[in-house]
Amino acid sequence: MGAITDIVKRYVPASYKALVGATNTYDYNISDLQGLANYVQYRLFSTIPDSSNEAVVWNPNELELLGMLTTLEFIPAAIDYWGDQLESQTTTGTNEDVGYFDRRPQLWNVFEKLSKSAEDLGTKLGVSLYAVKAVVPKVSYGDNGRNILVTSDPEDFDPAFSEATINDYIPWSTP
Repeated sequence: MGAITDIVKRYVPASYKALVGATNTYDYNISDLQGLANYVQYRLFSTIPDSSNEAVVWNPNELELLGMLTTLEFIPAAIDYWGDQLESQTTTGTNEDVGYFDRRPQLWNVFEKLSKSAEDLGTKLGVSLYAVKAVVPKVSYGDNGRNILVTSDPEDFDPAFSEATINDYIPWSTP
């Protein structure tokens, strides 16, 4: 469709082909990817040119930055897709063994590299990526040791109404 989606295709070609290709069963298409590109353009520059004019409106560095950020938005969908793809399935009698591909570590490596490259290019262009909320995804399907999904222990918190007395539960006063 547009120049930005072509950059996504360049960074994650197998995931692009798997999700945007004609044979996918995830109901994800090029319009969904262009929607991500439009979202990133609007959040970063408050405008959305027609997809056929993206290469004309943005200079090469801005276009590259938009492509990187769109790829960062696309990677969680790719991780979800690859985590659901069968590698092998073996049935022997009543036993069934199923194996799944694990391409997620490679995608997280691409995610980390693109995050750093996008931050560097944004600094070069004078665009603060962290001042624009929700352009770079902050939550992931797995944290790869980054400890972003670790929940506090519930035992660290007092139970609700732990210091309440019986008078706190009675809505009226007694004589």
